[in-house]
Amino acid sequence: KREHHFTDDDYRDLQLVALGTLADIMPLKDENRIMVRCGMAALNKRALPGIQELLVKLELDGRRIGATEVGWKICPAINSAGRMGHPDEAAALLLEEDPREREKRAAAVKKMNDERKDLGEQIWPVVEPLAAESLDEFDGKLVLASGEDIYRGISGIMANRLVGRFKVPALVVSFGEKIATGSLRSARGYDLRGLLDQCADLFIDWGGHNFAAGFSLDRKDWDTFRDRLKKAARSIELEAERPEETVTVDAELPQAYMTPDVFNLVDRFEPYGEENDPLIFMAKGLRVTDLSFMGKVEVKHVKLTLDAGKHKWPAVYWQAAEKVPRDFALNDAVDVVFTAGRNFFNGIETPQLVIKDLRRSAG
Repeated sequence: KREHHFTDDDYRDLQLVALGTLADIMPLKDENRIMVRCGMAALNKRALPGIQELLVKLELDGRRIGATEVGWKICPAINSAGRMGHPDEAAALLLEEDPREREKRAAAVKKMNDERKDLGEQIWPVVEPLAAESLDEFDGKLVLASGEDIYRGISGIMANRLVGRFKVPALVVSFGEKIATGSLRSARGYDLRGLLDQCADLFIDWGGHNFAAGFSLDRKDWDTFRDRLKKAARSIELEAERPEETVTVDAELPQAYMTPDVFNLVDRFEPYGEENDPLIFMAKGLRVTDLSFMGKVEVKHVKLTLDAGKHKWPAVYWQAAEKVPRDFALNDAVDVVFTAGRNFFNGIETPQLVIKDLRRSAG
């Protein structure tokens, strides 16, 4: 067994290393994995001042914090301060020594995070139709949404969402009085540098990497920039879209192994994220003993209980309501591909399966 020779001070600092590494979606392997794993262990043992107050505001206090909670809840909350124009608030939260002041700053960061979410919901109905209209203009290779009512701080979030919607690189640009500021996100293996290099002389400032970038330019150069984008789009080569997602199963579990002991294995491979995907299992012949539907506005998701003999597992199957009863129904025996997760509700943590695919068992 190898020992990691970190001091107590190192473990405190490694919490910030873990947050930064996960926020930047860095590969979770080699020394990155060791540092993030140690940082997460320290965070769960005793979160740093500032982070602890934020955990309370985000209703994560008392929970086991994994890479998912950091990447989807904690880091976006900290980042929201910068997106809403007050990055100093997040820094002050982590530097503040007075507990009462930390409480106030955590509340301020939580409020900015809520505002950022609300802003996204307001701006998406503006951004999505603009992007759809632009698709033909850019030969189906790129989408663009621009305007004065697009808030600069969430242009990157909107570009990410457009990539998910249209499956092509996306550009979202906010117009200020004199300056246009844009965020660009890639899709299907396209290297953004090829596009940005063709426009570099127009930029006041630009930076980023192959798959995410930002820039600013003078508004008087906007038409020139848009013309260049049209020409550049013709030569964009995108990898073919996969007609359906393929799932690689790491292991098939006999029903006798389908107990919460599986977490001894799952937890050993944490943290999961970039270049370290969650373990995916398969199990056959589980019985659906309970089935109900979920959805705030409309029924979209399915909640199941699956009987594996020794243990009955709660399970969720997102976006699967339409598959009932076509592909499976109550009392069916089913073969399931899943990840093992934990559900936290009313202060109680319970093991649950997150289903990737499910079908009736043969025979």
